Amino acid sequence: MPEITIYGDIVEEGWGYGVSAQQVYDSLSGITGDLTIRIKSGGGDVYEGHAIYNLLDTYDGYKTVIIDGIAASAASVIAMAGDVVQMPINAELMIHDPWTIAIGNSADMQKTAQRLDDIKSTIVKVYARKTGLDSEVLSQMMTDETWLNADKAEELGFAVKNTNEKTVNNKIEKKKWINKIPKHLLNELDERTFEKEEIAVIEPEPEPEKIQYPNNEARKRILEIEAEAL
Repeated sequence: MPEITIYGDIVEEGWGYGVSAQQVYDSLSGITGDLTIRIKSGGGDVYEGHAIYNLLDTYDGYKTVIIDGIAASAASVIAMAGDVVQMPINAELMIHDPWTIAIGNSADMQKTAQRLDDIKSTIVKVYARKTGLDSEVLSQMMTDETWLNADKAEELGFAVKNTNEKTVNNKIEKKKWINKIPKHLLNELDERTFEKEEIAVIEPEPEPEKIQYPNNEARKRILEIEAEAL
């Protein structure tokens, strides 16, 4: 059975390391029949995620998605393209509200907020189509940034638990667009607490001894002593 992997962030073509819709399109070229899609991704660009989802959703063949470790944010949307979505016992799936950075005036901010709401509504439809859950329930789950293990994902209809499948690993690096990564999923590089380097203490050089000059009374007495000696 043909197999493609979606490992890494979801990015635009030519934009850093990760997986783009163009790469998935190229991987699907010439493939026919049933297809396995393996995912291990913390998400990324929402529009690239939508494009990848649509490419897989319209693929003419039975699609088995296997979440190898984690499918978060945009990657969770991509996973919904599977006719069946399998999650090993230590895999995780995360859904949340779309996130962005914007600059501009008040009107620009309002337009951006509306755009995010529009994007969210399209994502809710994808989840609802897969799970059959009410849109309001899904919307609140996204607002809460909900993390699902295999048992919970199966209970809610996002996936089925596969006790036979082994994951690669389910660690994830910190992402700007994810607020609440569970501690057990953080990449050890992010968890690591580095020991403070020992800093050599350099003792300051002693200040040169100040010359004490005699005051007027002492100077007068010195002159008297010198006069008596003559």
